[in-house]
Amino acid sequence: MQRAFVLHRWPWQEHGLLLDLLTEHDGRIRVVSKYARSRKSTLRSTLQPFNLIMLELSGRGEVKNLRKAELECSFPLQGERVYSGLYMNELLQRLVREQLEVQGLFDAYQQALTLLHQDVDEALLLRRYEWQLLNALDLLDSFSHEARAGEPIQAQAVYTYVAGTGFLETAELMADRLCMYGEDILAMAQFDIDTPQRYRLFRQVMRAALAPHLGDKPLQSRALRAAAQEAKFGKPIV
Repeated sequence: MQRAFVLHRWPWQEHGLLLDLLTEHDGRIRVVSKYARSRKSTLRSTLQPFNLIMLELSGRGEVKNLRKAELECSFPLQGERVYSGLYMNELLQRLVREQLEVQGLFDAYQQALTLLHQDVDEALLLRRYEWQLLNALDLLDSFSHEARAGEPIQAQAVYTYVAGTGFLETAELMADRLCMYGEDILAMAQFDIDTPQRYRLFRQVMRAALAPHLGDKPLQSRALRAAAQEAKFGKPIV
Protein backbone atom coordinates (compact mmCIF):
# COMPACT_ATOMS: atom_id res chain seq x y z
CA MET A 1 0.00 0.00 0.00
CA GLN A 2 1.03 3.60 -0.51
CA ARG A 3 -0.27 7.08 0.27
CA ALA A 4 -1.98 9.23 -2.34
CA PHE A 5 -4.01 12.38 -2.87
CA VAL A 6 -7.04 12.61 -5.16
CA LEU A 7 -6.45 15.38 -7.71
CA HIS A 8 -9.59 14.90 -9.77
CA ARG A 9 -12.38 12.37 -10.33
CA TRP A 10 -14.81 11.57 -13.13
CA PRO A 11 -17.81 9.20 -13.36
CA TRP A 12 -16.82 5.88 -14.94
CA GLN A 13 -19.42 3.53 -16.39
CA GLU A 14 -22.54 3.05 -14.24
CA HIS A 15 -21.17 2.91 -10.70
CA GLY A 16 -17.46 3.66 -10.92
CA LEU A 17 -14.98 6.52 -10.74
CA LEU A 18 -11.91 7.35 -12.81
CA LEU A 19 -9.38 8.96 -10.49
CA ASP A 20 -6.34 11.13 -11.13
CA LEU A 21 -4.00 10.57 -8.17
CA LEU A 22 -0.71 11.93 -6.90
CA THR A 23 0.94 8.95 -5.24
CA GLU A 24 3.89 8.78 -2.91
CA HIS A 25 5.94 6.33 -4.99
CA ASP A 26 4.47 6.17 -8.51
CA GLY A 27 3.93 9.86 -9.25
CA ARG A 28 0.71 10.90 -10.98
CA ILE A 29 -1.41 7.96 -12.12
CA ARG A 30 -4.92 7.11 -13.33
CA VAL A 31 -6.95 4.57 -11.36
CA VAL A 32 -10.40 3.03 -11.74
CA SER A 33 -12.65 2.28 -8.78
CA LYS A 34 -15.42 0.15 -10.28
CA TYR A 35 -18.14 0.53 -7.62
CA ALA A 36 -17.21 3.76 -5.81
CA ARG A 37 -20.50 5.47 -6.76
CA SER A 38 -22.78 2.57 -5.84
CA ARG A 39 -25.19 3.13 -2.97
CA LYS A 40 -23.47 0.60 -0.74
CA SER A 41 -19.96 1.90 -1.35
CA THR A 42 -18.06 3.41 1.57
CA LEU A 43 -15.62 5.08 -0.82
CA ARG A 44 -17.79 8.04 -1.84
CA SER A 45 -16.51 10.26 0.95
CA THR A 46 -13.00 8.77 0.93
CA LEU A 47 -12.16 9.38 -2.74
CA GLN A 48 -12.46 13.17 -2.61
CA PRO A 49 -9.94 15.90 -3.52
CA PHE A 50 -7.81 17.12 -0.61
CA ASN A 51 -8.03 13.72 1.12
CA LEU A 52 -4.88 11.78 2.00
CA ILE A 53 -5.60 8.09 1.52
CA MET A 54 -3.84 4.75 1.82
CA LEU A 55 -4.50 2.63 -1.23
CA GLU A 56 -3.78 -0.74 -2.75
CA LEU A 57 -3.73 -1.19 -6.54
CA SER A 58 -3.79 -4.07 -8.98
CA GLY A 59 -3.19 -4.45 -12.72
CA ARG A 60 -0.25 -3.91 -15.05
CA GLY A 61 -1.75 -1.46 -17.53
CA GLU A 62 -1.47 2.31 -17.54
CA VAL A 63 -4.83 2.59 -15.76
CA LYS A 64 -4.78 0.42 -12.65
CA ASN A 65 -7.64 -0.88 -10.53
CA LEU A 66 -8.25 0.30 -6.99
CA ARG A 67 -8.47 -2.69 -4.68
CA LYS A 68 -8.57 -0.90 -1.34
CA ALA A 69 -8.59 2.68 -0.04
CA GLU A 70 -8.58 4.02 3.51
CA LEU A 71 -8.83 7.63 4.62
CA GLU A 72 -5.74 8.73 6.55
CA CYS A 73 -6.65 12.42 6.99
CA SER A 74 -8.62 15.18 5.31
CA PHE A 75 -7.84 18.82 4.55
CA PRO A 76 -11.24 20.52 4.17
CA LEU A 77 -10.79 23.91 2.55
CA GLN A 78 -13.12 26.84 3.02
CA GLY A 79 -14.02 29.87 0.90
CA GLU A 80 -11.41 31.16 -1.53
CA ARG A 81 -8.96 28.49 -0.42
CA VAL A 82 -10.98 25.87 -2.28
CA TYR A 83 -9.98 27.53 -5.57
CA SER A 84 -6.35 27.71 -4.45
CA GLY A 85 -6.45 23.96 -3.79
CA LEU A 86 -7.99 23.34 -7.20
CA TYR A 87 -5.25 25.51 -8.73
CA MET A 88 -2.57 23.42 -7.03
CA ASN A 89 -4.19 20.23 -8.34
CA GLU A 90 -4.57 21.61 -11.85
CA LEU A 91 -0.92 22.62 -12.05
CA LEU A 92 0.07 19.06 -11.17
CA GLN A 93 -2.26 17.65 -13.80
CA ARG A 94 -1.01 20.01 -16.51
CA LEU A 95 2.72 19.90 -15.75
CA VAL A 96 3.46 16.39 -14.44
CA ARG A 97 3.38 13.50 -16.89
CA GLU A 98 1.59 10.36 -15.82
CA GLN A 99 3.72 7.66 -14.15
CA LEU A 100 6.63 10.06 -13.71
CA GLU A 101 8.06 9.85 -10.21
CA VAL A 102 9.34 13.29 -9.18
CA GLN A 103 11.59 13.48 -6.12
CA GLY A 104 10.09 15.58 -3.33
CA LEU A 105 6.88 16.44 -5.19
CA PHE A 106 4.52 14.46 -2.96
CA ASP A 107 5.97 16.02 0.21
CA ALA A 108 5.84 19.54 -1.29
CA TYR A 109 2.17 19.10 -2.21
CA GLN A 110 1.28 17.69 1.20
CA GLN A 111 3.05 20.56 2.95
CA ALA A 112 1.33 23.17 0.77
CA LEU A 113 -2.09 21.60 1.33
CA THR A 114 -1.49 21.41 5.07
CA LEU A 115 -0.57 25.11 5.21
CA LEU A 116 -3.46 26.06 2.94
CA HIS A 117 -5.78 24.40 5.44
CA GLN A 118 -4.25 26.54 8.19
CA ASP A 119 -4.26 30.30 8.69
CA VAL A 120 -1.26 31.24 6.54
CA ASP A 121 -0.81 33.82 3.78
CA GLU A 122 -2.55 32.22 0.81
CA ALA A 123 -0.78 34.21 -1.89
CA LEU A 124 2.73 33.56 -0.54
CA LEU A 125 1.92 29.88 -0.15
CA LEU A 126 0.87 29.56 -3.80
CA ARG A 127 3.97 31.36 -5.03
CA ARG A 128 6.18 29.00 -3.00
CA TYR A 129 4.25 26.02 -4.37
CA GLU A 130 4.77 27.22 -7.96
CA TRP A 131 8.47 27.66 -7.21
CA GLN A 132 8.76 24.18 -5.67
CA LEU A 133 6.86 22.54 -8.53
CA LEU A 134 8.98 24.12 -11.25
CA ASN A 135 12.14 23.29 -9.31
CA ALA A 136 11.12 19.66 -8.76
CA LEU A 137 10.43 19.26 -12.50
CA ASP A 138 13.76 20.94 -13.38
CA LEU A 139 11.89 23.72 -15.19
CA LEU A 140 13.11 26.63 -13.06
CA ASP A 141 15.51 29.09 -14.66
CA SER A 142 18.59 30.14 -12.68
CA PHE A 143 18.14 32.91 -10.12
CA SER A 144 21.86 33.06 -9.40
CA HIS A 145 23.51 33.50 -12.82
CA GLU A 146 22.89 35.60 -15.91
CA ALA A 147 21.57 33.43 -18.73
CA ARG A 148 23.74 34.66 -21.61
CA ALA A 149 27.24 34.96 -20.13
CA GLY A 150 26.76 32.76 -17.09
CA GLU A 151 28.12 35.41 -14.74
CA PRO A 152 26.74 35.72 -11.19
CA ILE A 153 23.79 38.09 -10.81
CA GLN A 154 24.99 41.53 -9.68
CA ALA A 155 22.85 43.43 -7.17
CA GLN A 156 23.04 46.83 -8.93
CA ALA A 157 22.72 45.55 -12.50
CA VAL A 158 19.42 45.51 -14.42
CA TYR A 159 17.97 42.28 -15.86
CA THR A 160 15.00 41.25 -17.95
CA TYR A 161 13.37 37.85 -17.50
CA VAL A 162 12.71 35.61 -20.51
CA ALA A 163 10.84 32.37 -19.77
CA GLY A 164 12.82 29.28 -20.68
CA THR A 165 16.01 31.33 -20.97
CA GLY A 166 16.42 33.11 -17.65
CA PHE A 167 17.59 36.56 -16.57
CA LEU A 168 19.40 38.60 -19.21
CA GLU A 169 21.39 41.70 -18.32
CA THR A 170 20.14 44.85 -19.99
CA ALA A 171 21.17 48.50 -20.00
CA GLU A 172 18.08 49.95 -18.33
CA LEU A 173 14.64 49.23 -16.98
CA MET A 174 12.11 48.90 -19.83
CA ALA A 175 8.38 49.35 -19.28
CA ASP A 176 7.41 46.83 -21.96
CA ARG A 177 9.50 44.00 -20.48
CA LEU A 178 9.71 42.17 -17.17
CA CYS A 179 12.73 44.01 -15.77
CA MET A 180 14.23 44.26 -12.29
CA TYR A 181 17.43 44.91 -10.41
CA GLY A 182 19.77 42.08 -9.51
CA GLU A 183 19.16 42.66 -5.80
CA ASP A 184 15.52 41.71 -6.35
CA ILE A 185 16.51 38.51 -8.15
CA LEU A 186 18.93 37.53 -5.40
CA ALA A 187 16.28 38.23 -2.77
CA MET A 188 13.71 36.16 -4.68
CA ALA A 189 16.21 33.30 -4.84
CA GLN A 190 15.94 33.22 -1.03
CA PHE A 191 12.14 33.60 -1.26
CA ASP A 192 12.41 37.05 0.28
CA ILE A 193 9.27 38.51 -1.31
CA ASP A 194 7.71 40.24 1.69
CA THR A 195 7.48 43.71 0.12
CA PRO A 196 4.58 44.45 -2.28
CA GLN A 197 6.93 45.36 -5.14
CA ARG A 198 9.04 42.22 -4.79
CA TYR A 199 5.99 39.99 -4.45
CA ARG A 200 4.55 41.53 -7.63
CA LEU A 201 7.79 40.87 -9.52
CA PHE A 202 7.99 37.29 -8.26
CA ARG A 203 4.37 36.65 -9.21
CA GLN A 204 5.04 37.94 -12.72
CA VAL A 205 8.17 35.77 -13.02
CA MET A 206 6.27 32.65 -11.88
CA ARG A 207 3.43 33.31 -14.32
CA ALA A 208 5.91 33.82 -17.15
CA ALA A 209 7.83 30.67 -16.19
CA LEU A 210 4.66 28.56 -16.06
CA ALA A 211 3.12 29.88 -19.29
CA PRO A 212 5.16 27.83 -21.83
CA HIS A 213 4.34 24.61 -19.97
CA LEU A 214 0.63 25.31 -19.52
CA GLY A 215 -0.03 26.06 -23.18
CA ASP A 216 -2.96 28.07 -24.55
CA LYS A 217 -5.72 26.29 -22.63
CA PRO A 218 -6.93 28.55 -19.78
CA LEU A 219 -6.72 27.26 -16.22
CA GLN A 220 -10.16 26.11 -15.13
CA SER A 221 -9.44 26.86 -11.47
CA ARG A 222 -8.81 30.53 -12.29
CA ALA A 223 -12.05 30.70 -14.29
CA LEU A 224 -14.00 29.18 -11.40
CA ARG A 225 -12.51 31.68 -8.93
CA ALA A 226 -13.28 34.61 -11.25
CA ALA A 227 -16.87 33.41 -11.72
CA ALA A 228 -17.36 33.06 -7.97
CA GLN A 229 -15.97 36.55 -7.34
CA GLU A 230 -18.15 38.04 -10.06
CA ALA A 231 -21.24 36.40 -8.55
CA LYS A 232 -20.31 37.72 -5.09
CA PHE A 233 -19.12 41.22 -5.90
CA GLY A 234 -20.77 41.93 -9.25
CA LYS A 235 -17.50 42.00 -11.19
CA PRO A 236 -14.33 39.88 -11.38
CA ILE A 237 -11.47 40.94 -9.12
CA VAL A 238 -8.14 41.44 -10.90
